[in-house]
Amino acid sequence: MEMKNIIQPVLCLLLSLGLLSVSVQAETVDELLADMARIQQDPAALQAAIQQGEYRGTLCFSCHGKDGNSTRDYIPNLASQNPAYLFTQFEHFASGERKNYVMSKLATQITDSDRVAVALYFADRAVKPRQQPVVPSAEGKALFDSMCFACHGASAHGSREYPRIAGQPYEYLEATLLKFLDKNPDRAKSPMIGVVQNLTEQQLKDVAAYLAHMR
Repeated sequence: MEMKNIIQPVLCLLLSLGLLSVSVQAETVDELLADMARIQQDPAALQAAIQQGEYRGTLCFSCHGKDGNSTRDYIPNLASQNPAYLFTQFEHFASGERKNYVMSKLATQITDSDRVAVALYFADRAVKPRQQPVVPSAEGKALFDSMCFACHGASAHGSREYPRIAGQPYEYLEATLLKFLDKNPDRAKSPMIGVVQNLTEQQLKDVAAYLAHMR
């Protein structure tokens, strides 16, 4: 009985500390997003952050391009993404919520302020048209209009919660959508897994082709 009386308070203390740790981390992310929003409202601070992001983003350029337009068709563009979305994805890679061999390591190597600056830098770049290996179809447009626009927006430009998918390389879009269909464990927490389960591979390829040609 005496041991039980000792163990229970200790367990309660450890649990409360664990919950406190989660709360502090969540507040830290929210504070950084709030800092980002304040920077965006101050032209001088925004320009300084963009310059910082260009300097600190050099690690990203070999894959995603200096202007945020990816150097290979299987890699996504970062140009014109919502900066809050980009920052949040950095956090997910750093925490292990999202998994990628390169990004999971890279995300832990830059500071919080650098993550904010890099996100603002890429968000400020423009998406450039690129040669796509497919043509858009009416079937792809119909799927986008019936399913995708609700989260990604009528122009597929995304938001702080959802990525911009307009103008992404077709190869990247196709591969990503098929990973969702196959319930790839690296994306296990994505709501997209549920969204695509009633679609066929061809339907996903059709919508990927349509999205690749959006601007």
